[in-house]
Amino acid sequence: MGYRWLVIYSSVTGNTKKVAEAIGGAVDAEIVPVEDAPEDVAGYDLVAVGYWLWRGGPDPKSAVCLARLRNVRVVLFETHATENRSEHAVTAFARAGTMLGEGCSVIGVFECQGQVSEAIRKRHESLPPNDPHAKSTGWKTSVGHPDDADIENARAFALRVEEKLDRFGRARDKSA
Repeated sequence: MGYRWLVIYSSVTGNTKKVAEAIGGAVDAEIVPVEDAPEDVAGYDLVAVGYWLWRGGPDPKSAVCLARLRNVRVVLFETHATENRSEHAVTAFARAGTMLGEGCSVIGVFECQGQVSEAIRKRHESLPPNDPHAKSTGWKTSVGHPDDADIENARAFALRVEEKLDRFGRARDKSA
């Protein structure tokens, strides 16, 4: 263990920031908001990029950040108002992966619900029954997230990624 991580996050309500701090704290990473992300990440063993979902994918600032990354191992993490492991959340990971720059490899993904803003909750409460978003209940079940269990899951995830890097490195060294 002991890899050099950079954790980049985009957060409007604070949900993704909480998860970024949990992941980064577990592995003693440098943690920066997306606005302060360095252009050059060559000195890092791994870059974790966290974002909130916007129209089924990473928010616009995170999309730009993902496209700038080159030749680095990446962890993607996202917060959203849908249920965990929903098609919406899984598809967002796929979209994020297609945004990555050349030579990047995704070695792990983490997702959890994040409580939506009061404005979004009010909008959902007023939707007509025939609106496609009216069927979604994630905005209701997201209240209180990320919670203590989500934060602990994020920490454990980061440690599993380091273990994965250890195993991958040993296997690569033996084949050389």
